[in-house]
Formats: sequence, C-alpha cells, structure tokens
Amino acid sequence: MKPRFALGMLAASLLSLSGPAFPATTPASEPAPLVAFQAYPARLQVAREAVERAAQGGRADALKLAAALNELAVIHILNADHAEAQDALERALSIREGQLGADHPDVATTLGNLGLVYLGQGRLDKAGAPLERALAIRENVRGYASVEVANSLNNLGAFRKASGEYARAALLHKRALTLRERALSPTHPDVAMSLANLAELYRAQGLFPAAEPLQTRALAIREKALSADHPDLAASLADQCELLREQGRYAQAEALCERALEISEKALGGAHPDVARALLVKADLYRAQYRFAAAEPLHVRALDIIEKRLGRKHPEAATARVRLAELYMDQRQYALAERLFRQAREIREDRLGREHPDLADVLVRQARAVSALGRQQEADESLDQAFLILRDSAWADHPALTLAELTRARVAVARGDLARAEPLYRRALAMREKNLPAGHPAVARARTALAELYRLQGRYVDAVPQFNRSLDALEKIFGATHPELMSPLSGLAAISRAKGEQRATEGYDKRLLAVQEAWLGPDNPTVLASLESQADAYLASKRYTDAAPLYTRLIAGSEIRLGAASPAFDALLERVAGIHKANGNQAEAELLYRRLLALREARPGADADPSIPNLRLMLADLAFAQGRYADAATDYRYLLETRAVVFHEGNTQTGVLLNNLGESLRLQGKSEEAEASYVRAIAILRRAGGSQHPELANAENNYGVSLFNRKALAEAEPHLLEALRIREQVLAPTDLDLATSLNNLASLRIARGDSAGAVPLLERARVIADKHPQGAALKVGIRRMLESARAVSQPKGDAQ
Repeated sequence: MKPRFALGMLAASLLSLSGPAFPATTPASEPAPLVAFQAYPARLQVAREAVERAAQGGRADALKLAAALNELAVIHILNADHAEAQDALERALSIREGQLGADHPDVATTLGNLGLVYLGQGRLDKAGAPLERALAIRENVRGYASVEVANSLNNLGAFRKASGEYARAALLHKRALTLRERALSPTHPDVAMSLANLAELYRAQGLFPAAEPLQTRALAIREKALSADHPDLAASLADQCELLREQGRYAQAEALCERALEISEKALGGAHPDVARALLVKADLYRAQYRFAAAEPLHVRALDIIEKRLGRKHPEAATARVRLAELYMDQRQYALAERLFRQAREIREDRLGREHPDLADVLVRQARAVSALGRQQEADESLDQAFLILRDSAWADHPALTLAELTRARVAVARGDLARAEPLYRRALAMREKNLPAGHPAVARARTALAELYRLQGRYVDAVPQFNRSLDALEKIFGATHPELMSPLSGLAAISRAKGEQRATEGYDKRLLAVQEAWLGPDNPTVLASLESQADAYLASKRYTDAAPLYTRLIAGSEIRLGAASPAFDALLERVAGIHKANGNQAEAELLYRRLLALREARPGADADPSIPNLRLMLADLAFAQGRYADAATDYRYLLETRAVVFHEGNTQTGVLLNNLGESLRLQGKSEEAEASYVRAIAILRRAGGSQHPELANAENNYGVSLFNRKALAEAEPHLLEALRIREQVLAPTDLDLATSLNNLASLRIARGDSAGAVPLLERARVIADKHPQGAALKVGIRRMLESARAVSQPKGDAQ
C-alpha cells in the first residue's frame, strides 16, 4: 500500500521574483518567443560587476547600487544561495528606504524578495511580515489589479501554504491567477506559475481531481513558452510525473521524470535543491513500482543535497527524511524508518510550530512505525497529538487526518480491539470517497483495510464484496499484475481457504503469486514463501504433479536469494529432492541430490562429513532404480574404495552396499563379479548383523537368483532356502518380500521337475501378493506358474 505524499516543497518555479524575468505579452498575431534559460554563473558574474560599478559612484548612484544588489539577490535566490541573497537585499532595503521612503514600490520589490529568502531558508517566523508589507505597498500604489500585486499575492500564497494555512493560500493564488490571466497572455509563463501553485496546493490537501487539470495546463504552457532546458519546465514535468504515478501510468511517468532530472542537472548543476526535488519524485516513482534498491540511492542523494544547501534543520530536509522513511516502511525496516520520522518531527516542531498540519502528518507516520515495532502506547500518544492539531474544521479533508484515522484503526487491530477499529476505517473510507473519484487507488486502499477488518472478525459476507470492489478498481487502474492487487487478493485467498473452497483458493493464490513474481522478482522472500506454501498445499492434497514445477521455481529463486553455499539452500535442496524421490520422480531427485553432493564435497572438511557417503549411496540407488546399472555400479565401487573408514568389514551398511553392487553387476550380465560381491556381502552381514538380519536375507536371495540364472540349481537352493527362512522369521506374514522368496524357491523346484513341490509355495505367495496392489507384476507371474505347476502335477487318467 502506497500512501500518497502531500508534502509541500518550495521551488523557485513557484515564486515571483522581482527583477528581470519573463517578457510582456506578445500580440496574438505574432508567435511568442521562447523564454530561454541563462545559466546562473554567467548571470552572477554580470550582476556582481554591475554592483561593483554602481558602488564606485557613491551616493549619487545609491539607487543604481540598490537595483544592482536586488538583481544579484534574485540570482542568488534562484541558485539557492540564500545567505548571500539576504546580505544583498538587506543592503538594498536600507538604501531604498532611506532614499525613497517606506512606501515606495521599489521598497516593496526588495521586501518581497527578502520574504522569499526567509521562505527559502524555512524561516516562516520571519517570512510573513515582509511579504505582507510588500503586498500592502503595491496595492496602495499600483492598485488592486496590477501584475506587481499578482506577484505579491503569489508569493504570499506560497508562504500561507508553507504555514499550513491552505484556505488563505487558495484565495491568494486564485486572485493571482485571475489578475495574471487578465493582464498577461493566457499562455504566459506567469500564468503557468499560478496554475502550478494552485495545483500543488490542492494536491497538498489530497484534492487530486482538482489539481490535475491545472497542472496539465501549466505544463502545456511551459512546453510552448519556455526553452527545452528551462528549470521551470523541469518543475512542471516532475509535477506531471507525480500525477501519472498516482494513476499507475509508470512508463509515461518515468519518461517525464528522466526529462525533469536531466534538465535540472544540466541547468542547475548536480547539487541544487531543485535537482534534489527531481530526484525525490523519481525515487517515489521507483518506490511505487517496488524498485526499492533503485529508489534508495536517489533518496539518500536528495537528502544529502538538501542538507548541504539548505541545512539539516530545513523543513525540506524533514520532508526528504519522511520520504526516505516511507521507503524503509515498505521494506519493513521499521527501526530505520522510526528514527527518520523522529528527526523529521523534531525539525517540523522547531521550524513550523506545534499546530502545523505537516507536523500532524509526521506524527501519524511515526505512529505507524512505532506500532509496527510493537509500541502501541507510544503510537496512541503520537496519534492523540496529531488529532489535536487536526481537530480544527479547516483540516476536515486533509490527507493527514485520513491517514490518522487509518493508523489509529491499525493500532486498535494490533491491540486486538477490532470493534474500535471499525468506525475509524469507515470514517477514513468516507473521507476518501468524498475527496477522490470512486475509482481512485487511495479509495480502494481504504476499502481494502475495512475489508481486512471484516475478515479478521469472521464477517466474510461483508468482507468479500469490499475486497472485490477494491480489486476491480485497482485492476482497472494498474492492470492485472500490479502489486497494489496483493492486499485484496491475499484477503480473498484467506477467506476462501478458511471456508474450505479449494478451487477458489488456488485461483487467488495463483494470481497473487503472478503479481508477486512480476514485481518483486523470483528471489524475493515473499515470492519464495508463497511458492513453498502453494507447493506444500498441492503435496498435502496428493497433487505432486502440480507441486513439482513450483518446487523447481522455489529452488531457482532461493539460489539467487540465499546463494548456493547457504545452509538454508542446502536444506531446501535436500527436502525437495526427498519429495521427488518419495513421489517416484527418481530423475529429478537424482539431479538435486547430485547438486547437493557437489556443494557439500566442495566445502572445507568434506572428508569428515558423514552425509556425503549417504548421499553417494542414495545416488547409486537412484541410478539403479532408473535402470542405469553401470552408473550405479561405478558409484557403489567408488564408495567402497574411497570410504573404507565408513564402509569397513564390521559395518552392516557395507554388506548392503556390496549386495547392491552385486545386483547392478548381475543385471549387466556380469554374473561372476556379481556373485563375488554377494559372497562378501553375506559374510559381512552374517558377522556384523547376525543370522536373522533382513539384509542378509536379501543378499542370500540375490545370490541364489544369480546361481539359478546360471543353471547352478544345486548351489542356488541353500541360499534361496536361507533367504526364505530369515524372512519367515523376521517379516510380517503378508510382506511382499516373503512372497518373492516363495516364488523364487518354487521356480527352482519347477526347474528341477518338482512341480508338485512348487504348488504349495506358489499358493502361499499368491495369497500374499493378492493383498498388495504394488505387487501386480509378481502376482501375474505367480498365477501363471501356479496354473502351469498344477497342470503338470495333476495325475493323468488312463485312455479309454
């Protein structure tokens, strides 16, 4: 969920500086010339030389000196060199008041510019008086409808907005716009300035529909009236970028952000506050797209510029901290975010006062952070202070009040007080529905929050339609795979799961995973958790074929995230390999086990790792199970030759391994080598495991089968009998291995012509095999032999 910023930042493009600026109106019959941008260093040099020349003229040129100082100050203001501007303006004001009197228009000019310096320094306590005095002089001298009065109205409006006096600021900006539209061309850059200021004022109050047409018109004017490298054009491009971001039109927004930043850096250099503002707009765009790694360095660079040029205690430094903190909130780095919010709060209390809505805004955001850290009492105290600031009816529609209602509701939920949360969520939703279009994402977010409360209360009938409305609205704005869809999809999936609606749950889970992967990447922890959860759910429902591809994606993403050498990745490989093996997918299991083996053998101390011999043995068994007997034999021999410390003569596992080696050799037709392995296996198993060991029965049986296949019937019989003896003693009467021994001994008797002796053995074997679905092939063989043995053993009657 992305909170919409409505935090004002002062830019030169918003202010009317008294000095050479834009040309007067051009007759409609003539094309208006583009207003070119002249770089500040060149202008600064010319202005300084003008000051030096005027200073040489003494008292006779005092007014020329004042004019030159004013022009020098204007350039310093545009370049954010406020201390230098202040010095020049204070000198100019002293000269003009002394020479012209306190009520001269030129005094108003200097006062207005001095007020802008204080505003640029964030010194709201000093900015208001000179700006108000400048307006009063101009209204008295020029009348109420002059361009100069419009300039003062514009600047006083910027001060009122910075002071949080939005209603008064709106009146001032509307008056300025009306005067400029009457006195200047409708396409004059000063008209664009008033439009942009009024749009920004509306955006600060969350009134986005009112802001958009004004901002769009301002950009259109500046595109036509200003040169392509003008910083004011960059400011409008950045504003338009924010509007497009709010609508989810990220590709268009990014192109404008890039243009705005490129123009600002080229025109102003890399360390100008306007460059910082362009960086913040781009960073917020990346944040909206969940491109957190790309956003963070932009935020950090912007904060560094602002602190160096404007000071660590400037209100804009507070705003930059808030925006960086929100980035950390999105990444659940709550401690980092809380520290930045606290710093911003201290700045705003000091520079804006304890009744400013921007202080309320940061108090609410800090409450969110401390609540996420589990400090609910502290969160409530911050919210109480914010509500005290916003209690005035002037803030009834302020975004900070909506955010405060939502945050207090979240704190109530964190405390388990769901009943208290409901009216808060309802009020927040009603406020957003009042101020925003029905399909606005902020409305959908508030609706999702209310729906989630209903879900927690078990009110699924109320929750589902709210989730669906949010989902539909967000999908129309952002498309089917935008991260904004995650919250309503998660809620709907949780409800379907709780109701046991498996098909619906799977549908929501698939959509949620598609969104997560599209925006967070295949290696994001949230994506990996979703993959594992869905795969495990399929497995629990005995749907291995659906689970397998999810496990494959889980492994690929986890390797990127964790690294192949990570113990967590090692454990995941082993777990998933075991799942494939248990579900009969030997090929996939072997692939993962071989990766696991390679990783473990590459580690220091691999020779002493007891898991490595077991892995190699498992791989040999998997190769055998897939009919790759030569590969299996190679692995078995490798273990016997290289792991003699483990596979010694006194270990029953050595006997098992030799028996398996014998089988892999026998099935390749290498009977002589196979039987040598069986003999060693039998000796080790009898000595280490005793005469009743089940693995001894396996080795005796296999040795007997090999001898039988070579027609060495007399030699095979004692081994087949010994296998049957052990199995009858240690296995359950219905064990399939017992049926196999009975079948093998019966085959030997038939081969020796004793079909009658084979029949009872086969009848016992058939009873056992009939109880085992997995013994189908053995069952068919037993039935055929039994029928044949009975036919041969039945006495034939005399011919008549």
